[in-house]
Parts: sequence; C-alpha cells; structure tokens
Amino acid sequence: MKKSIIPVFMSIILFKISLCEPPHTASAAENKPGYVYTIIDNEATVTGFEGDPVYIEIPETVEGCRVTEIRDNAFYECGTLRHITMPNTIEKIGHHAFYACFSLESITIPDSVKELGMGCFCGCESLTSAELSDNIARLPESCFRSCTNLKNIEIPQNTAEIGDFCFSGCTSLSSVSLSDSVTALGDCSFYMCSSLDSIYIPSSVTDLGAYSIGYTPTDSGASQIEGFTILGRKKSYAKTYADENAITFENADDAVHAFAIQRINGQKVSIPSTFLMIGGLFILLLTVFSLRKKTHRK
Repeated sequence: MKKSIIPVFMSIILFKISLCEPPHTASAAENKPGYVYTIIDNEATVTGFEGDPVYIEIPETVEGCRVTEIRDNAFYECGTLRHITMPNTIEKIGHHAFYACFSLESITIPDSVKELGMGCFCGCESLTSAELSDNIARLPESCFRSCTNLKNIEIPQNTAEIGDFCFSGCTSLSSVSLSDSVTALGDCSFYMCSSLDSIYIPSSVTDLGAYSIGYTPTDSGASQIEGFTILGRKKSYAKTYADENAITFENADDAVHAFAIQRINGQKVSIPSTFLMIGGLFILLLTVFSLRKKTHRK
C-alpha cells in the first residue's frame, strides 16, 4: 500500500508545480514594456529602459498609479528606439530624456506636458517631425539641437520663449512658424539652420539673442546665410535686429501679408496654419471672382 501511495503523492506535487509556472515563458519576456519605473506618492515616473526597445507605448497608469513624468536621462542614447507613444497624463519630460536617440523618427508631445528639460531631444538625427504640447511656456536650451532631419516646426500659441541653441544645427529645417505669443529667441536658437532662408518674426518678439537667426558657422567664424530674409513689421525688434546685422528685411504687417510676399517673391515663408488657411481661402475667392468676370464678359 505504501508503494502505491508515493507515486500518487508525487504526481500531485508535480501537478501543483506546473500550475505555478507561467505557461509561455518566452512570450512573457517578449511582452516586457521596455521601460522601468518608480512609484512615489501614488505617481509613477519612467526612469529608464531595459533591453533594446524599438516601439514603446507608455500607459496612463501602472500598478494603479498615474504616469506623470519621464525622468532625466530616461532614454539617454537609446539607439534602437524608433517610436514612443506618451499618454495624456505625462506632465514633465526631464533633461536629456531622449538625448541621442538617433533612430527616433517622430514625436508627439501631449498637451498635458507643461515642462521640457534642456537637451531632451538633442541629437535625435532621424527625427523628421515633432508635434509640441500647447501648454509648454518655454522650449529649453538645446531642446532639438542637431536634429539634422527635422524639416519643419510650429511653435505653439502659448510658448513665449525659445531657449539658447534650441534648434541649432537643424540643417534640414526649412519652415518655422512662430506664434504671436513668442517674446524671445535665445542666443543661437536657430543657428546653423542652413536650409532656412526666411522667417516671419511677429511683433511680439522683443528679444533676439546673438546669432539667433540667419547665421551659420564657417572656418572663419559665424557667417550670414546667403540670401536670408527676415519678415516683420517696420517698427519692430525684428527690423532692428535685421538692421544691426545687415540682414535683408521685408515689411510684412502681419502673417497674411507675409504670405502675400511669399507668393510674389517665391520665398519659403512659414506662418501659422490658421493664417495659411485664411490666405489660401482669400486667393481661392479671388480666383473664382476672376473666372466669373471672364465668363460674364464673354
């Protein structure tokens, strides 16, 4: 009797052990989120990454706690990261959080984000587009520095200041839209943006730092970008800056006027999308009116 009981007892133990083991160990490893986090005072902070993540989707909550921050250096030099999705619970992205993520292709910063750390996307050389939060008051130093494939940027309506070297070295940047809330461009903020041949500066800007626009480095030091043009109002700080730096200036009372200059002179002037829509509609109405006139004459 004792001999028959032992095998039955052992089979029960083995059955219980098998229930405790994960059925698919490999797939569990594959489903790791790719980031690590800490929880303090019921709020979660992304602090780093593990492995070689390519696509990361950060959830709104982990362990029942809201994810509110991406810490300083969290994805520092994560060369494999191509895409990351952030929830509308993130309020802060720290210093150098995505520094030298050279494979990162695009970024959308949710409107919940109110603060960006300096250099947070510096060196993201594959970045072609960046959609910014409407609630960032200041773009910090070197924020998008050396993002060599970034082609255009629209500064949100509530952003007042663009920090030193913010877009410096963005050599493919050819289109910049500054809202009429911007008051200051820091030193070298658009330095070495060699593809940017013109920019509309709203009259709200009262501080243009040294070499902030229109300059690129040469062997002999900073030199003006050939053919660079500043557009703005006659009585504005943009005009003063243009005069002091001997940069070509075109009078444009507002962004719509700047759009008209673009069409006449064939310049690549970027202005807020709202004004582009108004300008485009105005031109469309003029075209329809002209066609009707010709038809009537016939």
